[in-house]
Amino acid sequence: MEFRVTLAILRALSRVIRRDLASFQSAKINNFFLFVFLLIYGALVSGVKPASAYPFLLLLGFLLLFPLSSDPLARIPPDRLASWPIAGAQRFGLRLASLALSPVLWLTVLLLFKTSPSMALFFLGIAVATQALIVAAGRIARGAPRWNPARHIPQPPGRLGALIRKDLRQLLSILDTYVALLLSVTGAAWRYLTPHPDAEALPILSLLVALALSTWTQCMFGLDSAAGATRYRILPLSGWQILLAKGIAFLAILTVLVAPLNYGTGMTFGLVALAIGNIPSVFVTLPQQRWRFTSGRLVFGVAQAVAGSMLGMAEYRWGAGVLSVAVCAYAVSVYYCGRRFR
Repeated sequence: MEFRVTLAILRALSRVIRRDLASFQSAKINNFFLFVFLLIYGALVSGVKPASAYPFLLLLGFLLLFPLSSDPLARIPPDRLASWPIAGAQRFGLRLASLALSPVLWLTVLLLFKTSPSMALFFLGIAVATQALIVAAGRIARGAPRWNPARHIPQPPGRLGALIRKDLRQLLSILDTYVALLLSVTGAAWRYLTPHPDAEALPILSLLVALALSTWTQCMFGLDSAAGATRYRILPLSGWQILLAKGIAFLAILTVLVAPLNYGTGMTFGLVALAIGNIPSVFVTLPQQRWRFTSGRLVFGVAQAVAGSMLGMAEYRWGAGVLSVAVCAYAVSVYYCGRRFR
């Protein structure tokens, strides 16, 4: 009887993990992943090693370790796990058996056979340290809520303040934001620690930061629950105001990240991405998961990357007049899509 219960739990866990891993397939339609893919493809077509893509692959692999290295049993709500008829020894056996379902263990075994034991142990050590960091952060957040950064986000004044704060918290719960943050930090460190940084590189870095964030603009309602969607429709706000609140949250984070690099170029890209992204956000349902990379539609992602890059570099060459064009395009998009949101 006990064995059948344990086996049923493990089967349920395996289904959950398969669905969880399937969610990572959304990376193929993430704007930043498409950029890395094009770097690799262009290098292979040219017959050279894609060395320029290695730093981006390392960055993405590091961030993916956080969701991949999580404890499989952590996917079960604690109150439900406590209610199951399993004894202490059975719980211990269940925990050991659940480790076999961990994607990190699979990757470690693969590295062991494909590379070397030292590389496999190095990867396993990083994964264990990542999991320890996740557990420690979770315990701190539960035991001392004041250390949770999301709780300290101030509410902006005005009718849209609560919505803006909610959207800021949502942006801090997706991996896109942390790719953009790491790009911004490394770019700023290079700029201020290098004796003579190349000024032409700063707008490129700013475009990369904005690109890393841009996929979220295609699915701005993707993290809202069904109850949240209903709440939008009963709020005493127009559709354009709800879209504007999400845009302000996006631009607030983008402002902080591109300020050390090139503000005008990054903000131009961001405004263009918002102007295009409002369309799928309103007319297409794209559900998302927290602590994953967001996913969008290929046609809108290509449009955002091409139009945003062109106007961003035009702003760098010709000045703030191009930024004004991006502001006008965003205003028209908010008005048009906002009228149809209701």
